[in-house]
Amino acid sequence: MDRIQLTYNFDNSCYYDEEKKIRFEPPVYEQRYLIVLRLLELDFWQSSFKKVVEFGCAEMKFFTLLKTLPSVEQILQVDIDEELLNKWQHSVRPLFVDFIQRRQNPLSVEVWRGSISSAHECLKDTDVVVGIEIIEHLHADVLEGVPENVFGFMRPKVAMFSTPNAEYNVMFDGLLENGFRHDDHKFEWTRAQFAEWCDDILRRYPDYLVKYFGIGPPPKDHPDDIGFVSQLAVFVRKDFLDELEVLSIGQDSEPVAGGSSAEGGTNPPDPPPSEPAQPESKIYFDEEAREIVVARDEDEAEQAEVQNVLPEVGVFRDDLEDLESPEAFEDFEGSDHDEPNARMIDYYIPVERSRNDSGNYDDEPLDPSSHDYKLLYNVDYPVQDPDNRSRSEKLLDEAEYQIRRLKFLEEEYYNYEQNQYQIPLQLVADCMVQLTPTLEELRPILTNASYRISDQNMVLVTGEDESVGSDDDFEYDLRDDDDNGPAFGDGEDRWPNEEEQAAAAKSEDSAQGTSFQEDEELWD
Repeated sequence: MDRIQLTYNFDNSCYYDEEKKIRFEPPVYEQRYLIVLRLLELDFWQSSFKKVVEFGCAEMKFFTLLKTLPSVEQILQVDIDEELLNKWQHSVRPLFVDFIQRRQNPLSVEVWRGSISSAHECLKDTDVVVGIEIIEHLHADVLEGVPENVFGFMRPKVAMFSTPNAEYNVMFDGLLENGFRHDDHKFEWTRAQFAEWCDDILRRYPDYLVKYFGIGPPPKDHPDDIGFVSQLAVFVRKDFLDELEVLSIGQDSEPVAGGSSAEGGTNPPDPPPSEPAQPESKIYFDEEAREIVVARDEDEAEQAEVQNVLPEVGVFRDDLEDLESPEAFEDFEGSDHDEPNARMIDYYIPVERSRNDSGNYDDEPLDPSSHDYKLLYNVDYPVQDPDNRSRSEKLLDEAEYQIRRLKFLEEEYYNYEQNQYQIPLQLVADCMVQLTPTLEELRPILTNASYRISDQNMVLVTGEDESVGSDDDFEYDLRDDDDNGPAFGDGEDRWPNEEEQAAAAKSEDSAQGTSFQEDEELWD
């Protein structure tokens, strides 16, 4: 369990605005997504995760990050609200970029209507279960069935559950009359209460261990120990840990946010280490797309600039419907959905009636049949074609590409006196970073392909660039489809003169026969 550590942290994300109200940058919901993703990305176990089930997926925002895991081959998005899933199922469809940069491993995505407490065949053989801010929305009878379904029936290698920390509520204004952050919360636990729930799971299923992490830090120099905005429990199956012991383990990283290992599940989460780390991140909030996105080979400075962009303020329709006065709206503006008077989450649910995250509506009870699982949508992502080339063929193709690329650096590698390119063979090999060939391996492959290599290991290429093409590539045919009239080319390296153009026009008119002007009947 000690290996479950992260270098990514949000220790400096909490601050006060001009009105002395607490804010988070990035917002807490984004911190939840990123911390869960970073845990799944740990080098020593990420290749073991093939099937992931996310319960309470709602608008499927986390899926945008979840699908970036290269080893995952199946993702199930499960929620109790069929109407909401149908509205947002487009979120899991492959994007245009997914067809350009295809995955190396297959990925199948399924959207299911179902309950977190109900067992179903589709949940079998699950490696990871994710439940981000869901258990506090469950009624007591549903919550009671969660451990049996997740740890008894599914038995994943790893299960992650996050829930609000009630001790942090003293930092928020605008709480509900019952002291909760959201009107659909059935409870909000302290760290000790959350640890008690986890302990009960460990007692019922002793083949699991648990470790805690905090999400959303307290303000700096706060006198009281209030913990984090949300608390995250990471359950790991013991036999899976034993399997990992056999594998080669990479160098351990520093912890992200305060977490305490609880191999008996008795210790509540502790505050994070005071020394923040600043690792490189390729995930940021895109203000135009209004999404958390993954940067693709961008410059580090550009990434840092984008990460500092603040998204515009958004509103929850559900919460606005409960506001009765302009003053209440002013107090609500800028607040986070689950964290009052904190940064607002940009989720928008365009429904006429208030929808609770547990699947309940204000005007009707929960339909018992909604616990039955129903497949609403499934899609397979495009995959790269298998590469059946031998290593020699791969080396030759890559070497030829690098040679053509280096030829564009004419001033450096072109010898005007000998009218040839002289490209160091070592440089060609160094550019082939994925194949990492040696000179002894690469030289005979290029020689067999009719490349000349000098005794000084220089690849000699004639000064005539075959990639430019022949003279035929520069001949432009000016004739019509019937091959009438002169053409530029056909042995003449010039444009037709005025007499030739007039003759061509006359020939074209005669070929057309009677014109519209000569025969008005054609207009009828």
